Amino acid sequence: MTFPDHWADGTDPAAPDHQVHWYDDRTAIIRQSLRTNFEGPFLYLLLGAERALLLDTGTGHAPLRPLVDDLLADRTRPGHELVVAHTHGHSDHVGGDGEFDAVVGRTAEEVAQYFGLDWPDGRATIDLGDRTVDVVPIPGHQGADIALYDRTTRLLFTGDSLYPGRLYVKDWAAYRASIRRLAAFVAEGNPVEWVLGAHIEMTGQPGRDYAMGADRHPDEHALQLRPGVLTELLQVLDAAGDVPARIVRDDFVVYPV
Repeated sequence: MTFPDHWADGTDPAAPDHQVHWYDDRTAIIRQSLRTNFEGPFLYLLLGAERALLLDTGTGHAPLRPLVDDLLADRTRPGHELVVAHTHGHSDHVGGDGEFDAVVGRTAEEVAQYFGLDWPDGRATIDLGDRTVDVVPIPGHQGADIALYDRTTRLLFTGDSLYPGRLYVKDWAAYRASIRRLAAFVAEGNPVEWVLGAHIEMTGQPGRDYAMGADRHPDEHALQLRPGVLTELLQVLDAAGDVPARIVRDDFVVYPV
């Protein structure tokens, strides 16, 4: 279970449209190169015995379906079901939806209906076959935000709600409640090895981010965050209280919008 030393960060004009790294035999991390779009989102493909789960489809500026089909063909049986879902519904995470036949909806109502969630305080699971993934609503960034916890790898996927970058908060009260809810989920006996978000916007220097819209990221922060960063985020949000505040920390910037 490893991470690469270097991601497709826009500095290599010959980099492929997508960089694929197998964290383990059944977990692929896909990074859309900043060369194709400055967002450079991360996508995740989780393979189970009966179905696979693709989290997010990128910006749509680079074909994704052929890549996903090849990855599935290499490691699954023909006819393996693919579930395509989103960490949230912003355009840089749903841009490739049109390439796929069946995709979970982008609104909170559609997400809740698909997973059988009592939104936003309920929880649900998706069984991939010998692999269970928990679904926790965490609105506040976009509105249909979810976190997913893979019990097998103990990876926590947090989309744009927590990653090494600018955490844009649209609904301050909802976001604070969501981070509190997510931290409680972890504290209840769901240990986290790594927190994996959907972007890298921080440099390798603590507290320093790239310029907005930058399509080259030399000296990037690591993608993976230790679980203590979630605790840190909870603490700074609690300290800020009810009034939205911009908060700069080593690994993230809370950024009300």
